[in-house]
Amino acid sequence: MFYSGIIIFFGIHLVPLITKLKDFLKNRLGKGVYMGIFSSISLLGLLLIIFGYEVSSNSLYPVKGNAYIYSKYIMFFSLTFLISANMPCFIKKFFKHPMSLGIAIWSILHLLTNSDTVSVILFGSFLFYAIISVLISELRKAESKELTPRIIFDALSVFLGVLLTVLTFNFHEYLSGVSLS
Repeated sequence: MFYSGIIIFFGIHLVPLITKLKDFLKNRLGKGVYMGIFSSISLLGLLLIIFGYEVSSNSLYPVKGNAYIYSKYIMFFSLTFLISANMPCFIKKFFKHPMSLGIAIWSILHLLTNSDTVSVILFGSFLFYAIISVLISELRKAESKELTPRIIFDALSVFLGVLLTVLTFNFHEYLSGVSLS
């Protein structure tokens, strides 16, 4: 179930990276239907990953204790980048790929604190996807929309980053089954 979820989740997320396929599907199905199908398949993959995820007892490498100590601060940056990717802010203008950067930071932190095989496959997949996404975007040199950043959106990104970091650390056990205390 876990491996099927990985394949489904990342398989559907590769579609937007193939511009001709994405455009064909959007034109053929319509934007709303395309987004609905994309979201449904993504959710199915994510649910299969969540319900199929089982931490194995084997450790592939030593866990980095310092990463755990500083994880709240590291996750703040990760979540702030993820949020800023959807706002017209200076963070988004300065860091060309804030969504991928946020995913990469999140993945690396989890790889440093989870060394079992299943975790390495899961978080390694996210890191690999973030890297591939940036590389394809840079190779395509896609024309980006002219961004008119406003500082209020940077402040909002930081505020929401703090809020999400606090919520994530307080409710991590309920979200993932792993307590951070």
